[in-house]
Amino acid sequence: MKGIAFLLLLLLPACSGDGQSPPSLGPPAGASQPAAVSPVDLSTADLAALVTWEDLLLSVRGEATPEGVRLLRAMEGRPEYAPFLFDLAFLPTPYREEALPLLFGRGGVYGAQNFLRFAEERGFKKPEDDPPGYVEFKQRLFSTIQKEMGAFLDPKAPRLIAAQEVMWGGVAVDGIPPLNDPRFVTPGEAARWINPSDQVIGVEINGDARAYPRRIIDWHEMVNDTVGGVPVSLAYCTLCGSAILYDGRAGGTVYRFGTSGMLYRSNKLMYDRNTRTLWEQYTGEPVWGPLAGSGIKLDFLPVVHTTYEGWLRDHPDTKVLDINTGFRRDYGPGVAYADYWASGDLIFPAPDRDPALLRKDWVYAVRLHGEAVAYPIALLAERSVIHDTIGPTAVVVIATEDRSGGRAYESNGRRFRLEAPDLLRAGDGSAWRITEAALVSDDGSELRRLPGHNSFWFAVTNHAPRWRLYGE
Repeated sequence: MKGIAFLLLLLLPACSGDGQSPPSLGPPAGASQPAAVSPVDLSTADLAALVTWEDLLLSVRGEATPEGVRLLRAMEGRPEYAPFLFDLAFLPTPYREEALPLLFGRGGVYGAQNFLRFAEERGFKKPEDDPPGYVEFKQRLFSTIQKEMGAFLDPKAPRLIAAQEVMWGGVAVDGIPPLNDPRFVTPGEAARWINPSDQVIGVEINGDARAYPRRIIDWHEMVNDTVGGVPVSLAYCTLCGSAILYDGRAGGTVYRFGTSGMLYRSNKLMYDRNTRTLWEQYTGEPVWGPLAGSGIKLDFLPVVHTTYEGWLRDHPDTKVLDINTGFRRDYGPGVAYADYWASGDLIFPAPDRDPALLRKDWVYAVRLHGEAVAYPIALLAERSVIHDTIGPTAVVVIATEDRSGGRAYESNGRRFRLEAPDLLRAGDGSAWRITEAALVSDDGSELRRLPGHNSFWFAVTNHAPRWRLYGE
């Protein structure tokens, strides 16, 4: 949670540090009686010239210019310029005090929830919704955070997302450092520090089983690895609660990923090191840069969210991500993001507030035929086994023994009941072992494992191109 607290203090000074409701913050001094300004022709104004200071993170060194203030005040009451004002008010810029009352109304009260409501009430946006000059302005603005970050927002590059929905996450490019080809240890070596109840993301490919403890990857959010000879990236958005495993091979190229420091609808924007294109973490698709619109897409691979105790029992030869990552972090259980997960609130905007579930209710999302089907973890835990059909495929979804996650398989129309933690009994009496690759019957028949992962409900409704909630 330390990273979230820092972000709130830096970006939203109106928020309280204890995670409670933000205190009221009166209007900036002088906001109720603005000085007279000369008319400004916004059609010819150099909006990018608003951003002239060198270091946004140390913005106290910069000062608002009279020309910049005049431009801002000319934007008041003009909806097409709201994205400009929003960025200048959200980021710790020298124009923040001036932009706040212009955006939210003079004499108002400003706080974290104002930003969320304002951004979410605009709804989903498309690239064509960005007003003239805005993308150029956004690139210039984000370049003052870090030139490398601004370079991602090339106004001339193909893009599939609206620039006004891209937000700074409070860190620099790779400020949340990825783990690249990390070291793994044996269960015996890991026994010195890992607990049976620790939550892990379990992966097995071609007989190579690996456990990624969440207490470690919470701090890194990206693991570029090779499992069973397959180059993979475990892309983890902590804000969405989604650790998604991607096959790194696409279009004849192996892609490796980093963290851009930016967000889209409260979801991580990752980037590939090959072309420096921005990709959406939840879909595995490039959205801004050379690869956007190319048709390239990463394939989802299965993962399971469970306890280390359960994973180790089923995979005694597993490898465990080493806690000695080379970075200095407090990898204690529940240290990172615990307060965020315990709260029902979001920090960044996500326009869709589908009321079927609470925004941060946990679901198990099965990804098949271009669709994400969400199975509420609470319901899955209650039933143990759920039968469903996704497109033309009959599926069975099985709760993990600790009831924190699930696994999904093709069912070929069979009906199952759970007889033991690792065993299903079919309606015809046949027994089926639960493995990471498939359901395996006594006669050697197999039913294929399907890709799926845990996530928060809001991530499904805001990011999956097509989605369905089981039971609707």
